[in-house]
Amino acid sequence: MDKKPTRVDLDRMKKAYDAMRANTRNVPVLTQRAVAHIDKDMHMVGRVGRFRLESDEPPERGGDDLAPAPLQYVVAGAAF
Repeated sequence: MDKKPTRVDLDRMKKAYDAMRANTRNVPVLTQRAVAHIDKDMHMVGRVGRFRLESDEPPERGGDDLAPAPLQYVVAGAAF
């Protein structure tokens, strides 16, 4: 019976996981840093690593609804 193809390369994930577990002594400490600034009113622009993010609030909370609210990012992060 053939394996059903998936969108996740499980063999690749297992190799990366096994390599990380085998090399616990030489793993550097990873630090995450986020920087953000207010663009206008409640609209904020920030960076995390090489990624640019924006957040805003809906009009009833003082924003212009130009991007997800910060709490929506927290909820999305929990989904991952």
